[in-house]
Amino acid sequence: MVLFRFQEFSLSANETFVISTTDRREIDSELYKELVDGKTLHLLKSVDQELTAATQERIEFLPHYHTLVQCGMYEYYASEGQKALPYAFAELIDNALSATARNTGIRRIEIRLLFDESQGGPAVVVMDNGCGMTSKQLNNWAVYRLSKFIRENCIKSEETGYVRPDPVPRSLNSDISYFGVGGKQAVFYIGQSVRMISKPAGSPDVHEFVMSKEDFERKEMNREDIYTGFIRNRKPADCSHVSESEEQFLQSIVMEEKEKQSFTAVIITGVQQEHVTFLKHNFSLWTRELAHTYHYYIHGVHGNDQRETRKNDHVSNIDIQISLVERSPRIPSMLNLREVDNDMQTLYINSSFSTFEFKAIGARDSFVEGLIRYHPFLYDQETYPVDPYALGIVNHKLDEDCLILNSEARGKRPVFECFWNGRLIPYTTVSEFEWCARPKKVGAVPLECYNRISGVLFANDRFQVSTNKLTFMDLELQLRDNNTIFTRVHNGQELRVNIQREFTNWLKECHERFDKQVMFQGFKGSMTRTDVPTKRQQSPWAVFQAIKWDGKTYKKGQCVKSVKTNPVFVGSIVHFLLYGEHEGDVYATGGYVQIALEPKELYDEVRIIPISKIDRLAAAATIKKKIEDELAKLPDQLRVTWPEGNAWAEDGARPAGTLMGPIKVEILNKKGDPVSRLPVAGTTKKLLIELKVIWHCELHLLHYWNLSKLGKYTLHLQTMLGDNSASEWAGKRLPYYTLNFSIKEGEAISFVLGVISSPVHFGVPFSIPLDFRDEFDYPTQPPCDIKPQLECSSLELSYERIIFGTTCVIKNVRAKGKMSHQNKVMKVHIPGLKQDSQSLQIVLQPGPPHTLVVFPDGDVLSVENRTPANFRVEIHDEYQNITTHPKLSVRCQLLGAPDLPVDVVDCSNTGSGVLLTKPLLLKTVNAEQILTAKFNIPNHRTVACVERKLRILPSSRISRFEVYRQEEGSEDVMVLQNGERIDWTAGDTLGNLRFRLYDEGNRLVSLRPKLTTKIKVNWTADINAEELSQGKLPALSVPSQAQREHFYLVSFHDKHTVNFSFIIYLSCSKKRGYKLQGVYTVKPHSVCIYVYGFSQASSGLLSVCGVRFVGGSLGPRELCFKYQDMKEFVRIEVTAGPPVLIKLLNEPEMPLQVVNGQGLDAPLVVLLCDEWGNPSPDHVSADGLDKSALAIEWQVLYTQPQTQTDGGEHQLEFWGSFSRNRIPGPVVKLNVIPDPNKPVELSIEYDSAATLCAGDIFPVFTVVVMSEEGTPVRTVCPAYLSMLLWKGTASGLNPPSTDLALLENSPGVDGAEYILQFNPEIRQTSVTIAAYSLPFRFCNDVEHQKVIVTLSKKKDRLSQTVLIYRDVFETSKQLKSELECQVQDATLKLNELKAELQKSGFDVSELTTVSLLLFKAILTKMENQPQRKCSIPDPFKGSPKVLGKVGHLAQVEDDDAAKVISWHILGDMDCVVTETTSAAKRIFDDTQGRQQVIPLETVFWRPNDRPLPHIRNGMFLFQPIGNPVFVKDILIFPEHVESCNKGKLRAQNLPESICVFNTVSLLCFGCQLTPRMISYSRLPKNTMCLFILMAGNCLVFGCVCAELLQQCRVAMQKASDVRSDYNSHLEHLQSPEMKQKQQELQQQEQELRDLEGSLGMCFRQCCFLNAKPDF
Repeated sequence: MVLFRFQEFSLSANETFVISTTDRREIDSELYKELVDGKTLHLLKSVDQELTAATQERIEFLPHYHTLVQCGMYEYYASEGQKALPYAFAELIDNALSATARNTGIRRIEIRLLFDESQGGPAVVVMDNGCGMTSKQLNNWAVYRLSKFIRENCIKSEETGYVRPDPVPRSLNSDISYFGVGGKQAVFYIGQSVRMISKPAGSPDVHEFVMSKEDFERKEMNREDIYTGFIRNRKPADCSHVSESEEQFLQSIVMEEKEKQSFTAVIITGVQQEHVTFLKHNFSLWTRELAHTYHYYIHGVHGNDQRETRKNDHVSNIDIQISLVERSPRIPSMLNLREVDNDMQTLYINSSFSTFEFKAIGARDSFVEGLIRYHPFLYDQETYPVDPYALGIVNHKLDEDCLILNSEARGKRPVFECFWNGRLIPYTTVSEFEWCARPKKVGAVPLECYNRISGVLFANDRFQVSTNKLTFMDLELQLRDNNTIFTRVHNGQELRVNIQREFTNWLKECHERFDKQVMFQGFKGSMTRTDVPTKRQQSPWAVFQAIKWDGKTYKKGQCVKSVKTNPVFVGSIVHFLLYGEHEGDVYATGGYVQIALEPKELYDEVRIIPISKIDRLAAAATIKKKIEDELAKLPDQLRVTWPEGNAWAEDGARPAGTLMGPIKVEILNKKGDPVSRLPVAGTTKKLLIELKVIWHCELHLLHYWNLSKLGKYTLHLQTMLGDNSASEWAGKRLPYYTLNFSIKEGEAISFVLGVISSPVHFGVPFSIPLDFRDEFDYPTQPPCDIKPQLECSSLELSYERIIFGTTCVIKNVRAKGKMSHQNKVMKVHIPGLKQDSQSLQIVLQPGPPHTLVVFPDGDVLSVENRTPANFRVEIHDEYQNITTHPKLSVRCQLLGAPDLPVDVVDCSNTGSGVLLTKPLLLKTVNAEQILTAKFNIPNHRTVACVERKLRILPSSRISRFEVYRQEEGSEDVMVLQNGERIDWTAGDTLGNLRFRLYDEGNRLVSLRPKLTTKIKVNWTADINAEELSQGKLPALSVPSQAQREHFYLVSFHDKHTVNFSFIIYLSCSKKRGYKLQGVYTVKPHSVCIYVYGFSQASSGLLSVCGVRFVGGSLGPRELCFKYQDMKEFVRIEVTAGPPVLIKLLNEPEMPLQVVNGQGLDAPLVVLLCDEWGNPSPDHVSADGLDKSALAIEWQVLYTQPQTQTDGGEHQLEFWGSFSRNRIPGPVVKLNVIPDPNKPVELSIEYDSAATLCAGDIFPVFTVVVMSEEGTPVRTVCPAYLSMLLWKGTASGLNPPSTDLALLENSPGVDGAEYILQFNPEIRQTSVTIAAYSLPFRFCNDVEHQKVIVTLSKKKDRLSQTVLIYRDVFETSKQLKSELECQVQDATLKLNELKAELQKSGFDVSELTTVSLLLFKAILTKMENQPQRKCSIPDPFKGSPKVLGKVGHLAQVEDDDAAKVISWHILGDMDCVVTETTSAAKRIFDDTQGRQQVIPLETVFWRPNDRPLPHIRNGMFLFQPIGNPVFVKDILIFPEHVESCNKGKLRAQNLPESICVFNTVSLLCFGCQLTPRMISYSRLPKNTMCLFILMAGNCLVFGCVCAELLQQCRVAMQKASDVRSDYNSHLEHLQSPEMKQKQQELQQQEQELRDLEGSLGMCFRQCCFLNAKPDF
């Protein structure tokens, strides 16, 4: 511790004191350790003692080391938001350029980026081959802010001192290492440590100095001097101090020192990771920025002019090499800044076509060399370069601001970039000078040319720059000083001229020479212009169809407006003219356009003006309006008026003979003003009106017209020119007026009777057509109030109504009266007409059957039994005329006794007939009987039935035998009973047998020989006729052997047979001999073949068995048993035996010929026969036979179906079965012949080897239709053949790919348009196909293409957004349309329902709301009104075999049941029920299929009398509620009971349906039964149905007014809902939200259009092909 004693003082022993620091901290042991030399201390009595005098404290204020290590961060982070790393490298390059300034050879500067961590990286090395630095110079470099000017005061013997360099072009003097701060800022901005290694020229030693942030921190911690260090002086390539493990790359750098005479290496380590990432990933970006900064040091005074072909005197020897080394296996990147060709200065130089050089001289030897370049407009785009990396920076803004780059060349960017001593000062630009600024008014140079210039200012070191060399301090201020002199420099010589005038002239020359603003397209050839005064310039003039100018396309025929012409006019482009020899599309700055003045109707003139006088700002709407205003002066229309007010309407009709006229016609222009002449300048053309009246093909020129011919007319008024009668002017038709009208018939004054259907039947309505005529004898409409009067002698004529239409018809005329003769004259009289009467002869015939008359007409007719009754019947019409009718049959049915006959007589032709002509065969009538004869006409149910009483008297013919035995002379009579058994003595004779005959009245009939001859007995053939006439029968010999009973028969044979029989049996006591007794019958199933023998029992009876008939006919037979002289006869019935075979009735010729696919010519009839060929009566099961076979009199008819099989022979076998035994049958051989007329295939012949090309004709196709037998079918109509052609895949190779690409560096002008032409190769010489031209634009700028791609993506996103908006609005529009349709449909449905209700008599005006109470009130009102009546018309009722419509056949008594049944079968109310199918078909045909019919004979009926489901065996399973009944049991049939009952049981589920009278009963009943047993219908609420039930098919129909009301209510509700939805949707469409969306859509669409215009989307037909690298 060093104490400075300034004054002696002393302290007493008992005095206390305190030693403290200047901040009054008392010194203790801890604080004492912190004291340093030179520290000022206070000796005080106490710590808070006041100072008695001022004290001084010595301090040091060296800057903190952060000033050095963080200076770069502070400087470069103020770099206007840009990445400052390239400018940090620039500071190091500045030092290298200054160090190599005196090099005579290559000035080599290397920047090595060593990012291989395995070699000790990351590190940045900047090396140069300059003069190097001595140890003193290295010390000076380490001093912060030791500039070159200050160093002059510290010059030592080894330094030469600062010498100002001589002026050089562009100030490229390399004197840019200036302030002593840039290097330190750069190295500590890049990393944390720097190692400076340098070897000066001529020295053998290498000087090395290290400065790092880590070292500064260590010194500060150790309280060492921070700004001190050591310079290592060593020999070259000495790397003993280098750590092998950490800094391997440094060893290689040190080893390179051997070969170098002098050098300086700046090695930066501790590189920040963000800088490493930037340097790796943006290698092209920051190297390009360095190439831009040192552009003129690298490329020389003239820069990197790639188009320069002449020898350059200012070639630079500076070589700046940059390498990037990364970890293996990545390949190092090497780049020489001379190779960078996309820095901005290179782009400016190579896109310019001319240069304007100038010089600005200021005070203190300051001067600036300036250069302005012109970038012309070429190929419809600006050539002013765009910074491709600036695009990357603003790419993120494209979506938001839609930034369009290069749309206005330079735009608002500054003109000049500024260089200081040849080095770019990046953040200083000069927008413009006054003499080169854009003028406020348009002059000789278009204003857009001022946006096509770029400039460079080269300032010397007299202008101050910031220490980081990013901005100028006073450049623009000094240049805008009034004392600054600007001179033009031309060919290196300064010219004292008006620089503003020189610049304007230069700019105008550039515009005229280099701007290719107009692109001429569609070259059509050359022409000579005679309107040019100078003969030399009259030809050649190239003619073009269109131009592209300023982003717009002007084509032939397009309307344009002129500017700066007298007068200003509009017209359509004829073509464009460009002076000179040209072919194809050409670019030029000017030319002429030939314009045809518009409108052509007024100006028939063509003018030629310069293209520059086309008003590019004129909108198409403005031009169109101007043309329309001019056209408004021309005649536009005709105004037709009718002075007398008798105007004729368009398409009107007037009666024949109506006068037309007068007519007033005026010619009007579009403004509505009358004109009489054409408003054409220089000429006078008067206008006339031509009038024509055209009738079909005839032409009449009239003034007042009496039009009498019917048809369509046209009144034609045409404006015509007065001088030549032309109806057109300038290719356009002059105004005309057309009136279409027609002449119709006049009022009726007479009439003609039409044809009447003949004959006319009494009482049958017929129609009389009336054809009315006007005064010109044209058919016309009759008066509406006519009342025809009909007259006919001895007849009464009446009619119902008159129908007015095309022809007036008197409907339903009826003739009444007695028919005297057929031909009558009918007279028709119509009052009010001039000719009011007409006569017509008609043929009369009786009317339809109306009455049935039966003769005799007495009440009772007496007829003896077994005699005919003979009733005569007549059918009369309504007026007692005998009538005839097809199928008119009268049926007579006798009632009152069983098995009475029914007789039918056909009266279709005569109208009369006789019934019961056959004898009445009643059973024995002992007394008279009264029968009822009922006469009716089955086919005419409307004709009333007639009944007659018939008294039947007993017949007088023989009816009964009485046999008795009376001995001669005895009065005892033994009467035998018929079939009586008589016990008589065997071998005795039974004689004295007598007989009596009685009739049906039990009256005795006298015996006459005529009668007795008809009596036969079975015991003898010899009968004495005389005895028979006396009533005696032959004696009967009784057999002598009593073995059995004997049957005896007496019979009377007349028209009928009367038999009497008795049996005699012999007892044992009375046997006299042998007798055969019994009756033998051969049963049909007997299989006996022979008589096996006799057997005799012990009783003496013989049994004969095995009797068999072999052969013979069927029928009654007698068996005779004879023994000795005794005979006995037995009568038996011989029938056919059991069936054992099947025979063909008529065997066809074998084999039977059958055409394939067709049936047999005749049916095959087979018989079932027994063993002997007799037809068997037994039924068989014909398995395997056709189901349509019919059994008729034991014959089975087999109808062979159509055969469809292969050709050849086939066998058809018949077989049957009886008692499960097979019955064989015949086999028929079939020969199936192929059908020669049946087509089966097509035979097609053509040239299959033919090759077809587009435009060729198909080869000839020979088509033959082949039949089954393989021969051509001759009967095929060629019209039935058709040939179809399907679109398929073309043969040959696939078309070439549509992805076309041009190779990189392809020859062509960048931005020019080319045409790719496709020519087809066609073999046919007769076919020509025009070539296809594909225009495209050639772009060789990849970066420019990236801009286009980016903008295209933006366009795609905008397009997608627009589509989404449009879809929203389109969906809303479709929804609106759908809602409108729903509203219309609902309203239409509601109107239809109201119309139906109105037809039923309802007041639909009450139905204005959908209130449920209103509908209930209406339904209640309906229920209280009786409506048990069917309103359905039934015109078919009464027709033959027709029962009527379903609605008129049945009734239901109970109202509730009627409601249920009517609702259940509502859909079939209009069905017509017929008895036969023919009647149903007749109605179906007459109504053309519109009427539903059902024939009952097609209804399968099976009786079904089963009880209700809850009844079993007559007992109730449970006691149901609600009185359930079958629907069939509550139906009542007023008519046709039998047919209706039959049809009812076949109804659709109604016979099985059960009606329950309330819902609760229905549910209870259904819960106790199986659901499948019940079919029920729910009863709609408040339903009132007036029903009529159809019995034929058990369908119920009714008038469902209540259901209509319910449907009407539903329809009203639906209409209200749909209308509400529609209104809501309309409100939504008008809502602010939707309006905002519409505005957004419009904005998006406008942005899309602007973007498309920027991309050149207006050229939609062009294809852009970019040159791509060929790898």
